[in-house]
Amino acid sequence: METSSYSKDIRSWTLLLGWMMIAAVSASCPTETKCKRHSFDSSKNLRVTCSGGLHGKFLTGTRKQVKALTLCRWPNSTFDPRDIENRFPELVNLTIEESDITRIKEFSDELDDLEELILAGLGLEEVAPSTFTELKKLRVLDLRNNSLNHVQRETLSTLADLQEIYLSGNPWDCSKDLTWLVDDARNSSVASRVVDRDKMICNNETYPKKPVLPIMGMIKTLQDECPREPPTNCTCRMEYVAPHPDGVTLRPVTTVNCSYRGLQELPGKLPSVTTTLLLKGNQISSLKPLVSNPHYRGVLDLFLDDNRVRSLGVLEGADWLLGFRVLSLRGNRLAQVPTYALDNALQRNRHAAHLYLGRNPWLCDCLFTPSFQDFIIKYRKLVKDIDDVRCSSVDGDDNSYSQIQTLSRSSVCLEPSEYLVRPLDLINGILASLIVLVVGKLIYDYWSFKKTGKLPWIVAKMP
Repeated sequence: METSSYSKDIRSWTLLLGWMMIAAVSASCPTETKCKRHSFDSSKNLRVTCSGGLHGKFLTGTRKQVKALTLCRWPNSTFDPRDIENRFPELVNLTIEESDITRIKEFSDELDDLEELILAGLGLEEVAPSTFTELKKLRVLDLRNNSLNHVQRETLSTLADLQEIYLSGNPWDCSKDLTWLVDDARNSSVASRVVDRDKMICNNETYPKKPVLPIMGMIKTLQDECPREPPTNCTCRMEYVAPHPDGVTLRPVTTVNCSYRGLQELPGKLPSVTTTLLLKGNQISSLKPLVSNPHYRGVLDLFLDDNRVRSLGVLEGADWLLGFRVLSLRGNRLAQVPTYALDNALQRNRHAAHLYLGRNPWLCDCLFTPSFQDFIIKYRKLVKDIDDVRCSSVDGDDNSYSQIQTLSRSSVCLEPSEYLVRPLDLINGILASLIVLVVGKLIYDYWSFKKTGKLPWIVAKMP
């Protein structure tokens, strides 16, 4: 039983190889509108080449003998397999070339012997998942050099006998899902059949002229690692790819969006390829994971607008500050920051490009403001919202909502209470008044004694 099956398989492959060899050496399509037939074996099997359409009279009586058919310069932009199904019921090889065909309709089970289908160099723009479903014996499918930008996995996965698929030379849109090409877990049997998948090139604006396989591999990794489970519910997207410093591989630039999810802390896990993390509009107060969680080592751009961050003290000496590119802390609850630590980090960080600190209730006093003012002015090209860095609102404080960069030192370091009479000032005033009174009494008593000769009353009463 097994030997018979093996022999049948060998004969089938030998026959298929013969057809492929004949296809390679046969004459090109006729320049005129006609058909040619070629006899290539002792069984009187035929290969037919037609140009400009089919010509019924020429093929009379040879229907079942035609095993291979080549169609050139097809007259319509749509190819309907029904045009050939009844004429060539035992067709094994079908090749269509040198034609402006943009659409192909579904094949039926009438061509259930078809083993090789070559639709290369046409203008096919789309192939529906059901197009080849009925071709149960199809072993070779060639769709090279068309205008296809996407092929669904289902288009190919239903063909159990399909062993060779050719897809290169098409303008693939890598923003669409082609991750089945690298999905080794479920679809390796499909992906491994794409003989030239390493030659497939992206043609969309996001990844122009980049190889499909590495791009899909990065997208697949991002999808697998994206923290979508509640309560995180993030979305992940690869924005573009950039050359890696090694000059050989590509580095993904990806965005993980966890904004407005009601999060009370930074996500515990992130995709390994995360470069931008959006966490706007949550209830996050602690930045400790930036220091201790290795998932944040590759995060270059961090947006924490409209959260509850009160302090950056945990970031003092953190390695993350030495490599970040964008840090946005707008609309938090920051009143003070360790300016010396930030200054030290920014002097060593060659990548820092944007720092946002506006819409925070900054403390404006003589202890913090001078150093903070020097900091934001020193890095004014980095602090993109410097005009929104303002003092907090304090009743009776003339500096409320004032731009910190424009404050004078005297307006910050002179407290309003200094204009009022304080207890110490009152005591000093009383003492000064008493001194004046005593001195004045002495002068009066001296003047009275010189004029009248009488001693002051208090002196007269003394023993």
